[in-house]
Amino acid sequence: MELFDSLFDDETLVRLPESSVPALLDRYSELRSTYPSLLATLVVPDQRLAEVARQVPPGPSVPVSVITSGGAGGLLALARHDVPSVDIRAVEPALRDLDDLAGSAARVISAAAELRPEITVFIELPYAPGWAAAVELIEAAGLYGKIDASHAEPRQVVEQLSILIEADLPFKITCAHNGDWLSLLLVVEALVAGANLDDAAELMHLDHHRLGAAMTGWDPTTQSRVRRRVRRLGIVQVPEMINDLTMYGALQAPSG
Repeated sequence: MELFDSLFDDETLVRLPESSVPALLDRYSELRSTYPSLLATLVVPDQRLAEVARQVPPGPSVPVSVITSGGAGGLLALARHDVPSVDIRAVEPALRDLDDLAGSAARVISAAAELRPEITVFIELPYAPGWAAAVELIEAAGLYGKIDASHAEPRQVVEQLSILIEADLPFKITCAHNGDWLSLLLVVEALVAGANLDDAAELMHLDHHRLGAAMTGWDPTTQSRVRRRVRRLGIVQVPEMINDLTMYGALQAPSG
């Protein structure tokens, strides 16, 4: 399905920092080889980028998305360094000045201009006063948004998604629990179709078999409509996600 092409980011190293880097790289390489169109990047905090690069086995570089820790300054530092063995495909700075989110967004946008043009920028938006103004600036700059649905209440997540969709700002969503990605896709589809916030929030409580059946019934137009908004989903348990997709009939198990 077009819906899942390069949709998923592996966030194991972010959510489970105690994970073995060599084992994670081996698993990631194997999954990319088996399902080449499914995974987008391995997400790496900037403090661990050099560590990951040192442990990449010989062969092709690993596509990564880097979570920068220093706001605009972190982006500038990354732009000035070449890290061998990894292919930086995306960066994920966060807006940190909660008293001036629009100003923080402007500084991050300016720093992002120093990156190579092929690097995708997902700017994490906190749920705080003034964040909608930051959304407008990010959209005008042609960059992408990001929200962290890991520990937020369903109503808050739906409200944020609604504002991003209304602003026509494509985005990434990070998920805490493995099954959350499915309900979030259904929420986005419902909001795009005109559902109100309460009805959309109810989708986050539905049985996953019902959600899976609904998702696999989407036609190509619906898939494209969702993917125009959702550019990445950050998840932890990648093998479990693959099992879910296979169970729902959205992914063919590899032969042999």
